Amino acid sequence: MSTWLMMIWVSLTMGTATKAFIVTQLPTVAEVMAGEDVILKCNIVELYSPCSTVAWLRVIPENATISLTDRLQIDPHHSSNQWTSICTAVITNSTVHDSSMYYCAAVQSRFAHIGNGSRVIVKEHTVFPVIDILTPLIPNGLLVPLHCVVTGIEASQIHMSWAVERRKEKGQAVLTHGNNGGIQITRNQILITAEEWDRKVKCVCVVKFRGQIYTKTLQRHHDASNVCYAVKHIYLSLCFIFGFLLLITVIVYVYKLGRKTFVKMCQCKNLFSCSV
Repeated sequence: MSTWLMMIWVSLTMGTATKAFIVTQLPTVAEVMAGEDVILKCNIVELYSPCSTVAWLRVIPENATISLTDRLQIDPHHSSNQWTSICTAVITNSTVHDSSMYYCAAVQSRFAHIGNGSRVIVKEHTVFPVIDILTPLIPNGLLVPLHCVVTGIEASQIHMSWAVERRKEKGQAVLTHGNNGGIQITRNQILITAEEWDRKVKCVCVVKFRGQIYTKTLQRHHDASNVCYAVKHIYLSLCFIFGFLLLITVIVYVYKLGRKTFVKMCQCKNLFSCSV
């Protein structure tokens, strides 16, 4: 660490909270989501200096380090050599690694006036893996493939495994790709026996992501027997509906035919004659 930075570090650690600052900063705390810009302002109105004399320092108290940073770029409108009051700096496309304390330092000759500091907190967007289990519509053969599909998370960030009844399986990575929208899709496959499939054993896909465990249990409402039952139920329902409509049609037809015959008989009786 250079002598200049050492002097600044000493000034920052010697109870700066209790003294009045010639250089002040806004905001005191800047909290943003990852990807957003962070805007910090340094007020040097009392120094009658241009923004070209201002440098930005990053301080990490946890490991007692201080360094100049190029992550804060002086706003071009405030970087001239003319006297000004507010110097604006921006962290573009922030990441969680930008979280720290930042100080503006206005240098005059051999002296550096340090601001009161701005704490930058960058939060990461909350992301959850979307998990689905794919099965064959009509399983055949001695082995049944099961696919666990994770959407929206890069494969390098997750660890996938299976819990089948009382055993654990690592599974086999099948496919990792991004679709046209750039969404990551990761697949992992296991094979269970036809006997296990018929017994409807409990199959759970286990996904570990950022220290958290997410699971998806296989639901058997899409298997072949249920599909056949659903088709049969729909078929019987349609038959009942069409049969009922046909019966109503016949009744209406018979009623109209009988009414027409009755009217005709009445007309013949009144006229005492009927023509065939």
